Amino acid sequence: MNKTLIKAAGVGAAALAVLLVPTSTPQAEAQHTLSFGTVAPEGTPWADQLKDFQRRIQTDSGGAIKVKVFLGTMGGEIEMVRDCRRGERLQAVGVSTGAMGEGAGVPLLQLPELPYLFRTNAEADAVLDDVLYDPVAKELDAKGFVFNTWAENGWRNFATKGGPATTPAELSQYKMRSQESMVHTGMYKSLGTQAVSLPTSEVMQSLNTGVVDGFDNTPLFSLASGWINPVSHYTLSRHIYQPAAIAYSKRFMAKLSPDLVAVVTGNPTAEAVKGRKAVRAQEAAMLEVIKAKGIEVIDLTPEQRKAFSDKTGGVHQDYLEANPAVKPHYAAVQAKLKSMR
Repeated sequence: MNKTLIKAAGVGAAALAVLLVPTSTPQAEAQHTLSFGTVAPEGTPWADQLKDFQRRIQTDSGGAIKVKVFLGTMGGEIEMVRDCRRGERLQAVGVSTGAMGEGAGVPLLQLPELPYLFRTNAEADAVLDDVLYDPVAKELDAKGFVFNTWAENGWRNFATKGGPATTPAELSQYKMRSQESMVHTGMYKSLGTQAVSLPTSEVMQSLNTGVVDGFDNTPLFSLASGWINPVSHYTLSRHIYQPAAIAYSKRFMAKLSPDLVAVVTGNPTAEAVKGRKAVRAQEAAMLEVIKAKGIEVIDLTPEQRKAFSDKTGGVHQDYLEANPAVKPHYAAVQAKLKSMR
């Protein structure tokens, strides 16, 4: 996993090594600024993890790299990804894989978000780490990014105003906010539901003004963003497992000495494990918080969940037809899943 990452990150670094203060020098004057953007709000495990990145990089670089973390203040996810590629306003992002794929022009990153692709966390972890990490790193490298590690968003569920969404027919009564992604809009289309694609920065106002009647997202993001507050029902459809991706601007990484590249890279495997544990440990408690707000939390039966899964199966085929280069990776994912079931 790390071989691809380190190879990509090291491009052009040696030529600038002589310009940098050695990382072993304590309290060195900052020679690089690394601005990290995310839509994650303050007080979430994502924000905590990025602040850990900040402390580690600043400390281990001996002060040669100053890290700034921007939480929910730099626009929508796709906008931040494009900023990161330029390496000017932002040099790093932590965003959902779908947004990373849209912003970077890497359709492969839409694959993990196909509806009902995964049944368990273990399946998702194995596919991301063993099957998709290296191909994603290679494709992001070609688009001007250095892929670092996976992060965790979790299982997306339907949140609606005025009633539940326990069947596709019930869901079709609502105008739903969709993430800006062909996979997400395709899912709603397959369910016969009107979807409005909106960046994260516009969702709360749209919920409050009736532009949309609901959305889908994970318990953590639904609470942290405040989107959960206007709704009345939260249906545990678990229709999409959504990871996130942490990536750096290739232009920024090329300015660093090999020692500093190693500092910024850190231990991607350990970071992925830590991020997953932090979010998953809170899920049950977060659902209780949602209930305490007076919102009805509905867990679907296997039969109800299958009704959604059956309706959305065509989204996989549409995605593959639109992105034929992804087909070998999709086959590898399916082979991995088959071996685990």
